[in-house]
Amino acid sequence: MNTFFETLGWIGSFCFIFSYYMLIQKKWKSTQPIYHWYNIVGSILFVVNGTHYSAWAIIFINFAWGCIACYGLYMSYMK
Repeated sequence: MNTFFETLGWIGSFCFIFSYYMLIQKKWKSTQPIYHWYNIVGSILFVVNGTHYSAWAIIFINFAWGCIACYGLYMSYMK
């Protein structure tokens, strides 16, 4: 079962790194929904991973990151 949660953490890492890479390559903008969706998915996967390992700091920072990304997604649709 640990492999499953470890894999979720790695996929979450990929989501964060990929979204940032696309941002700095100017292929995505920080106002595009796709950028926020990748950050939301990444944060959810890290929260699940952190919950399994009882890593409270990981849970907190990724929950906050996900909330910020949700706000960004909301703002991108309100334009």
